[in-house]
Amino acid sequence: MKTRQENSAHWSHHEWDLINVTEIFKHKPAILKKAESYLEELRTALAAELKAHPKPYPPDTDLTKGQIARGENHKGFPFLSLDIPQKFSKTEFFTFRTLFWWGHYLGFSLLLKGPDLCIYLNRLQEHRQHSTCDTIYLSQHTSPWEWEFSDTHFAQVSELSKNEIQEIADRLQYLKLMRFFPLSEKSFPGLNWAQAGVQTFRDLVDLVLE
Repeated sequence: MKTRQENSAHWSHHEWDLINVTEIFKHKPAILKKAESYLEELRTALAAELKAHPKPYPPDTDLTKGQIARGENHKGFPFLSLDIPQKFSKTEFFTFRTLFWWGHYLGFSLLLKGPDLCIYLNRLQEHRQHSTCDTIYLSQHTSPWEWEFSDTHFAQVSELSKNEIQEIADRLQYLKLMRFFPLSEKSFPGLNWAQAGVQTFRDLVDLVLE
């Protein structure tokens, strides 16, 4: 009778190499702590921005505290997120979410849903060819919680027609606008998260609010 070891596949060279890698586990806590400190700086900067430049945000939107969350397994990878401003309910979203997703990107998104969706939609349609939209993407996924960047999940806003944006909004009943900063870019280590986040927030809000 064969043993379980004999029935199983042998370790591949790649698997064996990975088993012997320890550096990532040694440095992971410090990397995530540093990323969290960058998010804290961004939270402070966004709270100041919201106070200095008020807009017609939905009632009961959190404009001061925000929330940082940490997870270990989004599709197999750790992540950190920051929500400010934020409003979540069963029927309404108005949230600016920053997502640091290990091995993927730093992303800034504006999630919109609720009674004012038609207002946000009309503004977006009118501003879709603004130069900022060359780096802004619109979610096409049925779930607002899908974050994988691909051609099937996101479309560049400046390449969409008014009718295409309308169709997406009618089908999904929400809008999610995002700007991505891939971790693989050579310039990423020098990126100022607070500056990039505040600028993206301004750009996204200007697309949907007066």
